[in-house]
Amino acid sequence: MSFLTTVHYYYSLRKNLNYSRKKILALREKKFRKLLKYAYKKIPFYKDFYTSNGIKESMLEEIPIYELPTINKNLIVANFDKFFKDNQITKNKVEDFLKNNPNPTSLLFNKYHVIHSSGSTGTVGYYLYSEKEWDFIKAISTRMFSNFTLKRKKYAFIGAVDGHYAAISLFLSPLNQPEEFFYKGYMVMDINKPIKSYLKDLNDFQPDNLTGYPFGIRSLAQFQNEGILNIHPEVIVCGGESLLKNVKQFLKDVWKDTEIVDSYATSESLAMGVSREDLKGMYIYDDAVYLEIQEDKTILTNLYNYTQPIIRYELTDILKKSKDNEGKWPFTKIEQITGRNELIPFFINENGEKDFIHPIVIAEFFVKGVAKFQFVQKDQSSFVFKIVVSQKEPLDEIVEEVRNKLNDILEKKKMQNVNFDVKIVEDIKPDEKTGKYKLIVI
Repeated sequence: MSFLTTVHYYYSLRKNLNYSRKKILALREKKFRKLLKYAYKKIPFYKDFYTSNGIKESMLEEIPIYELPTINKNLIVANFDKFFKDNQITKNKVEDFLKNNPNPTSLLFNKYHVIHSSGSTGTVGYYLYSEKEWDFIKAISTRMFSNFTLKRKKYAFIGAVDGHYAAISLFLSPLNQPEEFFYKGYMVMDINKPIKSYLKDLNDFQPDNLTGYPFGIRSLAQFQNEGILNIHPEVIVCGGESLLKNVKQFLKDVWKDTEIVDSYATSESLAMGVSREDLKGMYIYDDAVYLEIQEDKTILTNLYNYTQPIIRYELTDILKKSKDNEGKWPFTKIEQITGRNELIPFFINENGEKDFIHPIVIAEFFVKGVAKFQFVQKDQSSFVFKIVVSQKEPLDEIVEEVRNKLNDILEKKKMQNVNFDVKIVEDIKPDEKTGKYKLIVI
């Protein structure tokens, strides 16, 4: 049934590409009003939140979107149990699930996909999707390919793989499903292991499609440039962090005949937009999300998630609209996205070589009871991991699990020579000069 739902969404979404801009905006507005009314009636948080702000049910049909109050991650975390119609979903149950079920393909109550993220805020957030909503995400993800076909291909992924991260969860979702037929083969590379250890297998595998974090793919491109790696993917899909212009150009210089794709997604919405070479820019999926682009932030409304409605959610991503109004698609065209870059900590490993720990491995760090954290590099052989701890959990157990998780990261990277301290703090405040929170301090 899931595969048929995906196919239905696929053909429905294809039609939208041929609509006029006016019709797309009308469709977006219709989806928004439907979600807003549902959230007001069915989701305890929104009923209370809107009522306390003087918003009555009779106003929902006409109230301008910008007159609705915004929400943020801290607000969701503080009111998590009230964001669902299904009252069996609680923060405690989600945390227990994540702790006991690290496999990205496992489902909460055998029905919900769970994505956890801290991103650049350091505050751990959880986002749930039903299987039907996941089918929608899979269908809209086909827009990443300029020439999507049902031909069986070999897929390779490089990124964080040992938890419920967005990218790996989506990459592995065809497994044990009818669409697994289209995976002629697949290969998973853990970004938190030495990339050199994968080169021989990758040469033997010869992927048609390479997906992953730009920094990881750039590292592979460097090995290709040096003649150590010799693969020729048809398509490279980058996501999870900003694809900088110089990195994109380097990938294109190394793989001249490969199409480079930049997929824009967040944990709050795994379908946001895409940049492809034939599109000559990035387009926001206006039929899946409602983005209010402001000067210093972007406000997201996820139009397809009814499991955990996200309405007027503040993102730190800063988008700049394109001045080119003559687009290939009837969607909002974006010139650039900023505010998503994190510093990359490099250390000298056990072999005396310089290697990195990817920021997303740090951003997606999860231990039950840790509400916030920050990675502070002291030098090339040591760091401090600051944590803010929930008072409900035993401190000694939390610290021990944090240390174990960090040791696992270092062991995979062959960095057990790197020393670290776990420091419990009352709070982690934004940088005094910039006012922005830094997940990684170097």
